[in-house]
Amino acid sequence: MKRFITRWAPLAALLFLIIRGAAASDDPQEILESVRKKYDGILDAELKFTQHTRFPGSTLEQRAKGTLYLKKEHKYRIETDDQTVVTDGETVWSYSVPNRQVLIDRFKPSDRSFSPERILGGATDEYAATVRGREKSGNTECIVLNLIPKGERSLLKSLRLWVDPSEWLVRKAELTDVNGKVTTYTVSDITLNPGLSDSRFVLQIPEGAEVVDMR
Repeated sequence: MKRFITRWAPLAALLFLIIRGAAASDDPQEILESVRKKYDGILDAELKFTQHTRFPGSTLEQRAKGTLYLKKEHKYRIETDDQTVVTDGETVWSYSVPNRQVLIDRFKPSDRSFSPERILGGATDEYAATVRGREKSGNTECIVLNLIPKGERSLLKSLRLWVDPSEWLVRKAELTDVNGKVTTYTVSDITLNPGLSDSRFVLQIPEGAEVVDMR
């Protein structure tokens, strides 16, 4: 399960992206409070994103495009070209397209992991937030927030968010983990409350795929 949490944490942090609301100023705590209030009114969402990963001590970079689906409570589905990760809140399926292998495990939320639900709900009390100024993401002028963990147990070293102050949407997120890997997510499209079916959050195992049940 630890492998799943490590793989999920950066993906998952993406998607505080459904933030809308009203923050009265550039105060970071007011912005985060707007996130918490807005998330209470969101039932489900669909997000299109691009991912760029840089590895420490290496020129290796990875780029991918994907879609995140989420639904309360604890239902997520992340689809990229080479991997699909799905949970219905009880079971986690992780399908590797190149390996044609499905790993199955129990869903075990951790206070160290960054699930979409924790981020979208504004569960950032363990982090010190500051406003680093304004910067464009695409054509959008954004407020840049920097979050640093207060303790030593976090899987992240830092989290940076580009927030659109006209709608309070996060347009970009940059995560630096404790090993120095930097993953950047840029959201191109967000659909709130599309009415997603529960069946989307159960993986239909592809014919011929190897199944490894870790439960």
